[in-house]
Amino acid sequence: MAMFRYLTVQKVSLLVLVKLYCQSVLPSSATIPILSFILSHTIARVPSSARSHSEASQDASLPIHAFEEVLQSQASSMPGRTLLDVFLKDLWAISSLDALHDLFNSLDSLFERDGPAGESEVHERPEDRIVLHKISPLGTFVRRMRLEFTRLQFDDAMKLWSAFLIYRAPTAQWTRRIAGLASSGVDVNISTFDLGPGDELFQVAYGQLDAEDEVIHAISTHDLERVLEFQLDRLQRLGCRVPDDMRAQLRSLLESTGSVVRQSHLVNFFDAWRAGDYTSAFDNIHRYYDLAMLTRERMEYQYALLHMAILQAEFGSFTEAVAAINETIVTARENQDMTCLNFSLSWLQHLNNACPEQMKRAGYKGLLGSERDAFAFLKMKSRETGMYNLLSATLLNESKRCMATGESVPRAFEQLYQAAHLNTRESIDNHGGHMLLQSTLYSRLGLSDLSRTYCQLLLDCYGHSSPNDERIRARCRCAFNAMHSGRYDDALQLLEASEAFNHRTLKFQQYIYFCTGLIKLKQAIRRADWAACESLFSALDSDSCNDPEISFLLFETRIDYLICHGDFSQAFKLVEQRALALREHDADVLQRLGLLLMKATLFSTVRKPEGGFSVALRAASIAFRTRLMPALWSATGLLANILNTLGDFEAASRMLHAVIPQALENNEPLSCGILYSYLADSYVGLAGCAGPAMSTGNRSRITQMSRAGLYIDKALNCFKEVKDVHGECEQIMKKALLAKFRGDEKLAEEWAQNHNRVWDHTIHNVEQ
Repeated sequence: MAMFRYLTVQKVSLLVLVKLYCQSVLPSSATIPILSFILSHTIARVPSSARSHSEASQDASLPIHAFEEVLQSQASSMPGRTLLDVFLKDLWAISSLDALHDLFNSLDSLFERDGPAGESEVHERPEDRIVLHKISPLGTFVRRMRLEFTRLQFDDAMKLWSAFLIYRAPTAQWTRRIAGLASSGVDVNISTFDLGPGDELFQVAYGQLDAEDEVIHAISTHDLERVLEFQLDRLQRLGCRVPDDMRAQLRSLLESTGSVVRQSHLVNFFDAWRAGDYTSAFDNIHRYYDLAMLTRERMEYQYALLHMAILQAEFGSFTEAVAAINETIVTARENQDMTCLNFSLSWLQHLNNACPEQMKRAGYKGLLGSERDAFAFLKMKSRETGMYNLLSATLLNESKRCMATGESVPRAFEQLYQAAHLNTRESIDNHGGHMLLQSTLYSRLGLSDLSRTYCQLLLDCYGHSSPNDERIRARCRCAFNAMHSGRYDDALQLLEASEAFNHRTLKFQQYIYFCTGLIKLKQAIRRADWAACESLFSALDSDSCNDPEISFLLFETRIDYLICHGDFSQAFKLVEQRALALREHDADVLQRLGLLLMKATLFSTVRKPEGGFSVALRAASIAFRTRLMPALWSATGLLANILNTLGDFEAASRMLHAVIPQALENNEPLSCGILYSYLADSYVGLAGCAGPAMSTGNRSRITQMSRAGLYIDKALNCFKEVKDVHGECEQIMKKALLAKFRGDEKLAEEWAQNHNRVWDHTIHNVEQ
């Protein structure tokens, strides 16, 4: 059986409710709720920032119980009766197929009549009822219902009548309160001719009533298209897949239709894309646009090319993606489609910034000149065409580029606030990307608590309207913050909770997989679990990760592992290779700065302070200029450590005292523990410089040693918090050496035994 194009039994019931409204039988208090209910199921609502997207969706099935919930709470003009009683009375008054025809034939009386001159004859309007205008929302709905019913053949009208009987059947028990309404059964003619279920005529007319008719006629082709459009909106905006239960329902509905619904191929395309099914995605996108070319939607050819380019880039085929997007731009210019043209240019610019190495290998040389010229062009075109969504995205990309190149921080904030103002003024639902970028900016400024707050705000307040990609990134950042505080179990639990977001989406699963592996790697390195490190490194190959940020974090973790293992030559080689690659592709300044810090750390570890001093000083200068505060504190700590090695303990202590209070505000125990350890070394050096011959020198040395012990304790607590066994054991050995310098051999022995106990306990737990 084929679906009806527009008519459904639910709409017939809504038509009865519209007729009741026009007859002025509704009390004033019930007018707004009833009209809201009618319009919510007859007019497609546009989602807004004030209304959640789940609320903006429409239930095309609309069971009869929905009418009961709305009408039962509203009192009618009859004492002791509700509007549900009045509604069911009119609903059951349609007691035959002829009565159903009478309902549609009487719809003309609901409209105002036009006079000879085309003007409404207001004086002929009845005062006891409401008339509809033909172009009003309710008038449009009523006129289309009448037109669609007029076009029905007798067989289809009979099918609609049978489905209507099944639809209203659950209310038969309720209507027995009203005298004799349901006594006639399914049809008044049955009682007239004294027919029953065993008679042949009854079996011919109503013997085939079953749930199949109800399923088929519960939704029309028009409603199915609206459901598919809603699914497309969710797939495109949120980047998710179709849920399993919804997929089964859509499949059964599509199989029951007599014609092919073009949007179904696009739904299957996005679903296969998110699942990583490259072949099925291409197959469905070709089917969709082949059908579009057979109809009047020939202007959608450039959008087919655009989808093709995005799909090719998603699966790593950048050469084909560049060719497809170039053809998209040419086609959009020929068709004068400025929307597609501006979006294509914006996406090409974004892809070039996100994957510069792959785009360079694909032969892309840029279409819009320099970065600054490209952003100026996109902003100008988006303002001219009124594409405020594109303008907001361009402002965010420009702010991101400012951070990546190390330009002015106030300029980055200015662009962020311009995008936020535009989102509010034009009701643009781009809050997720804005908050993620603001979180990144605060993280670079050393305000980790504020950065985490913005991620949590995205998840709690804007999670329902943000794409899954942004929600997963926000949750992963919260997990990394928990990892930096030593709460590894909490971090892993946060990532496990992200499984509800990805819904078997390949890209999201890979991102969560790499983040989970990275946290486990950090934990294994700090626990000295080298077997786990080797296993995780073999599973997490940084070359297989498409995300530059995660790839660099994996590389940074590998360098930490090599330093802990003492393989300094391999670490130097990898750092030099990575620095050369980043220099060629003009990478993020934070990554280039991280390589300088790694090199300075290696020089300091292998006891070559002269080589590390210039590198650390250059890193500190760049970090100060670009306001990358955590990198500045790390570079200052390395400079202080090098000065300690060179014997300039006073300068080192002054530098550390200047940065430690700021580093404490960032709430990262590991970096604070390292700085405290360097400061303790400075005070030990100052104690060694104090002359022992004089009493003042002895007092000064005792004071410096006491301060060194205090900061060693602080460093020990920080390393314990992050469960770093290397740092913890190093501080315990410093406590033992400090006791030995004081002449307390017994205390020094106790600290040495404590060192062995901590190390053995850690190794024992690792082996278990």
